[in-house]
Amino acid sequence: MPTLMLHKIIDNQPLYYSDEGHGPVIIFCHGLLTSSTMWRSQINTLSSQYRCIAIDFWGHGQTTTIPETTQNLQDVAQQVLTLMDLLNIKSAAIIGHGSGGAIAAELVLYAPVRINALIMLNSFVGFEPQVNCVKYQGLMAQIANEQTISTALAHIISPLFFSKDIEQLIDQDAKLDAVVEQFRVELTTYSSAQITVLLKFANMAIFKRDTLEFVEALTLPTLVVASLRGYLRTALESYLMHDSIDGSQLLNIEQAGHLANIEKSNLFNQHLIDFLDKINFN
Repeated sequence: MPTLMLHKIIDNQPLYYSDEGHGPVIIFCHGLLTSSTMWRSQINTLSSQYRCIAIDFWGHGQTTTIPETTQNLQDVAQQVLTLMDLLNIKSAAIIGHGSGGAIAAELVLYAPVRINALIMLNSFVGFEPQVNCVKYQGLMAQIANEQTISTALAHIISPLFFSKDIEQLIDQDAKLDAVVEQFRVELTTYSSAQITVLLKFANMAIFKRDTLEFVEALTLPTLVVASLRGYLRTALESYLMHDSIDGSQLLNIEQAGHLANIEKSNLFNQHLIDFLDKINFN
């Protein structure tokens, strides 16, 4: 039984989060079909120097509902700002994975003076390519029809989150085999009520607005991280964001897939530490 997380009521619904460590604040934003637990290695590494806030977004992890008024990722970004207010957090660095990176970017656009730094891991802030939209709509339609993520469907979805070289990575680190299996099993644990919320969030994440035209406003320290052996995002998208965000840094992680922070945790953590060490949190 997982430990019950903290929560705050935002727009009349409980939003769950973890809060560990002390010091400058880092807010972790997971992507679609993951949860705050994906950041465990990073929190273990950073919480001795930083206060780490990891959110379970609507329909994910322990957050099983969604406010009726939530219609898009801009609304979700505003809700993260509300959480910051409720926790008396004046400013923070933001790290986002997948659609969490798009939420993080929206957050910077809304409140640039409150964000010290931005890290985007396998994210893209432009329109989702049409070919992806069609593929994801098909998967979501199957989930909606079955009102669950079946074991068979989990076996289709799970590999998309890991490296094309996952078998080689498991040979290098046997613990990854259990991680892959756990992720696949967790996909099947969504309740029917949570599935409805998850699908609404998925629709917002897939059909997000294009913020590439606004990235010139992202003048804060930014790290763009791209996996080179993933299925869900392309390195070209990260190159495009890097080129568009003045002064940003680009980190390529070889062999890793969508969950590079898990597959290559030591490498990712070291680069994250090096980047955050240079940030002015005052």
